Amino acid sequence: MPGKSTFAKIEELITALCDLDDFEYDEAQMWEFVKKTGIKIKEPSTKSQKPRRCAAWALFLAENKKGMDDTKALSEQWNKIKEADSEEYKKYVNMAQEKDKENGLESSGSKNSSQTMEKKLTMQLIKERTEGTEDENKPIFVGKKIDSPTNNYKEWKKAQLGIPPESSIPRADYNKYKEEDNFDQKNMDGMDWDNYIRDNMAFVEDI
Repeated sequence: MPGKSTFAKIEELITALCDLDDFEYDEAQMWEFVKKTGIKIKEPSTKSQKPRRCAAWALFLAENKKGMDDTKALSEQWNKIKEADSEEYKKYVNMAQEKDKENGLESSGSKNSSQTMEKKLTMQLIKERTEGTEDENKPIFVGKKIDSPTNNYKEWKKAQLGIPPESSIPRADYNKYKEEDNFDQKNMDGMDWDNYIRDNMAFVEDI
């Protein structure tokens, strides 16, 4: 039995993300992001016609967008009302939930599961992007701050201890290791973990 195609794997992850109540992007926006990565994907001739979950952000955008160049400003406005958990934000969330009910979709998901699915999507995209390159077998860093001394130290230490990148070091042990290794959160010049992520891992910039 043949394995899943790249399209099918990414479609599955995007669908799972967009099925979460607190995920702010719709499927069209997620596919635009995938296209920008440069990954070559062969779309099937027929696509599933099952109902898709409605995103509160998509409703906000549809109601407020006036032109082609105001998406960034609207995104910033959306993030503000979302962080404040304002009545306006709740209005769009309720609207999205009502549309989902009309389509027979029940409320599901949480912030934690949303973050987990985002990490899975990021890992999948990095794997696809680095396939066949010298970075193909490198461990994957799914975070965003690849030049952070803290992140570089954590990833270096996990490698030293044989801990997988997706796992974490227990807090008590981590604090002890920082003291033993003379860790400085503001500077890593000349240390063993200096630029560890850039030199030894595949990361989000690879997509």
